[in-house]
Amino acid sequence: MIEILDSLDVLARPLLDLRTLTLAGIRYGSNAADSIDRERIEQVTLSPIVHRQTSGDGTELEYYGADGRRLTLGEVVDSVIEAGGMLHIAGNISYKIAGGTVAGFALYGADRGPLAYFSSLGSYGEFLTAFGTPDSVERNEAYGDLLGYRNYYWGSKKQVYWDGWDERLSSVNLGDYDGNHGPGPAS
Repeated sequence: MIEILDSLDVLARPLLDLRTLTLAGIRYGSNAADSIDRERIEQVTLSPIVHRQTSGDGTELEYYGADGRRLTLGEVVDSVIEAGGMLHIAGNISYKIAGGTVAGFALYGADRGPLAYFSSLGSYGEFLTAFGTPDSVERNEAYGDLLGYRNYYWGSKKQVYWDGWDERLSSVNLGDYDGNHGPGPAS
């Protein structure tokens, strides 16, 4: 097994076998209920039972159901483990959960967290040299301004976002995310 945080260069490989990877000690494809320590979970997104959430500077994140009842973090985590969603831990790391399985890893935050390792990449050209030619690229633009490039490496089920505004790598996700499987239905 390759621990991504101990070998960040693995993220630049154009071909990866996700079954050989762990992120912060969690193995890709593992049972989420058994492998993810609930004490490490700081936030949850895409929970099927959360209809509203609130947060603010210095305030705790709060989750609410369709009936307006405040939900506990435990309830929200359980819903993601059972039905799917995202579990976030410290260090700009997230796990995508589908059907109780760790179906994806995400690392984000260009200037903090693990992706700061790639801060020496100063241009999209340098990024392509380091990561290789993607199978597909989507330009992200707004009002004629280039915001960045979403790069897909289908053989690795990998998506890498290059922030064109700040000229830096800002996110990498591996696994079962939209677009990571190539054209056609997800495998």
